Amino acid sequence: MVVEARKADLTLEQLSGEVEKQLKQRGLLNAQHDGRVSAAPDGRTIRYYTTLGILEKPKVISRQAFYGNRHVLQLLAIKSLQGLSLPLGEIQARLYGKSDKELEAILESISNKLKSDQRARAEIHPLIWREVMIEPGLKIMIEDQWRLSDEESLTKRIQSALSALVKEDKK
Repeated sequence: MVVEARKADLTLEQLSGEVEKQLKQRGLLNAQHDGRVSAAPDGRTIRYYTTLGILEKPKVISRQAFYGNRHVLQLLAIKSLQGLSLPLGEIQARLYGKSDKELEAILESISNKLKSDQRARAEIHPLIWREVMIEPGLKIMIEDQWRLSDEESLTKRIQSALSALVKEDKK
């Protein structure tokens, strides 16, 4: 997904809104699990990134800052990498000197990784086991989804297992 070309420069507030919108569209709006880093950048965060040098300085006209497509790409990449729990120092090193195409490639790669991870999580079905105490020292574990199909056959198999355990005990 390529960042849409914009003729007008963006104010700080518009930039923040545009980045949040595109993070949502790309499925990259992920706050860190510990809650220390927000999923979308606000104005204060954007100014902080500029001060650190992670985000290029805006064009300033009459004391008003204006941001362009490159800033949108940089912020998308920063927030995406933060969503992977990378520290700002590492993010700065990874993004330093990257072209717009390289930033797009990073975003595409992260988006694909997250989609793949989500598919893998969706395919995992946890097993839930129930424990039935027969007597002290003897339990039966039953998968939660298990249903009795043939009581007579099951009784015979349990009796065989008990017989085998008793024989092992006598050795």
